[in-house]
Amino acid sequence: MKITKKIILFIVVLALATLYSYGIWPRAIYNTDIGSGAYEISDLLKEDTSVEQYFTCKDKGLCGISIRISKSGNPVIGTYDWTLTDAESGKKIASGVIDEAATNNKYFNSSSPQKKEIVKIDFPKQNESKGREYLFTIKGSDIKEDESMSVYMTEKGNIDSKLSINGEQKNKASIVKLQYKRFNLETFIVFWVIMGYLFVFIKFMNKLFR
Repeated sequence: MKITKKIILFIVVLALATLYSYGIWPRAIYNTDIGSGAYEISDLLKEDTSVEQYFTCKDKGLCGISIRISKSGNPVIGTYDWTLTDAESGKKIASGVIDEAATNNKYFNSSSPQKKEIVKIDFPKQNESKGREYLFTIKGSDIKEDESMSVYMTEKGNIDSKLSINGEQKNKASIVKLQYKRFNLETFIVFWVIMGYLFVFIKFMNKLFR
């Protein structure tokens, strides 16, 4: 009976560890050791300007991007088209818009004059994204003078990347995090280590107070 209980407990813990370890995990393309106070802001992105961010994926399951932008004091922003392209094949993976509706959150609606925060973009999961290079582009499509926005940038991280803003190459990376839907082995191992520690601790306490 004790063996059966142990097997059931093991299966339950294994299931919990697997569920906990599978999810959406972000990975920044910029240097996260740099504080946000050192971030730089780009020139305003107007009707005829664009941002081109190349990056190489380090994991499978790319399914989204988050990018930090600023309204730069403007009350609203216009409509910006974004596209994600496989840099090697030139195939367009996904496309959409960043507009005022994308900024309807508590940070953009706060009293901060810069109205800066993260815009999240989702697209179909790329199962074989590991090692592949992608191009993420933002370009203004319907921008009035007082509806332009800017993007934030800082030092590059340990992910291969190239950034171009308004046609000018930057030795920087935009404040972008890649979202991966995958099984996180590191989290799985840590979960089991914690469970093992709790098991040993409980056994020790039972012996101590028996």
